[in-house]
Amino acid sequence: MIDVLRNVFTEEMIFLCEALPFSACRILQPHKLERLGFQAKSVIMLAIPYYVTIASPRNLSRYAVAEDYHLFVKELEKRIVPKLSALFSEYHFAVFADNSPIDERHAAVLAGIGVLGDNGLVLTERYGSYVFLAEVLCDIPYDEIGTRCDFSFAECAHCGACRVACHKKELCLSALSQKKGSLLAEEERSLVEIGSVWGCDICQEVCPYNQTPEETPIEFFRSALIPYLTVATLDGMCDEAFARRAYAWRKRETIRRNLMLFEPKE
Repeated sequence: MIDVLRNVFTEEMIFLCEALPFSACRILQPHKLERLGFQAKSVIMLAIPYYVTIASPRNLSRYAVAEDYHLFVKELEKRIVPKLSALFSEYHFAVFADNSPIDERHAAVLAGIGVLGDNGLVLTERYGSYVFLAEVLCDIPYDEIGTRCDFSFAECAHCGACRVACHKKELCLSALSQKKGSLLAEEERSLVEIGSVWGCDICQEVCPYNQTPEETPIEFFRSALIPYLTVATLDGMCDEAFARRAYAWRKRETIRRNLMLFEPKE
């Protein structure tokens, strides 16, 4: 059955797909399980690659250069759930990403998608850590799915590169760039300027597993790219276009605040 499931996702250009028993997962939000309407027995973990080569200057974290991946997952769900239901009509399926009832990184490692790096990110062999995690919860018994793991390296190299490169180990620069409010303290402003207008890729860029990642084959992450955001670009976005960006959830005020730190001072 795993081969049939893989074919469904291969059609969507998602080549990292592994299953694990639901009983092995760490439950983080049990109330979301209550809304499923079925008893989950298996989890099909997915790693969705988003890396593309960007020749122009970039002031956003790589994951935010394309449109918000949550939009891609919603569209993916609309396509794959009917396919899965048609193939396995006696079973039920639910797709999650980011707002999952389970610990996604833990499940991805157990399933064999990758290993957990010292920077807290899942490292995959083909795409490094430049992947979004998503999963399909279903009531197919795990022993009926069957699985094989093509993963070939055993663990993070623990080389220390990410720890050395991180400028503020007790404060995540990515989280700081997303901090709500129109003003930041002086130290916070200086730290945001080390990272980027939105997010931070420092620990990913120095990771040895990220030096030659494969590019994503998924067109969603290859189009509508904005590598370098400016105040003028931001102001030129209509509300609909802005809402499709990863930074939209913190509203224009937050991203504008960060942009002003990087705009040339007159």
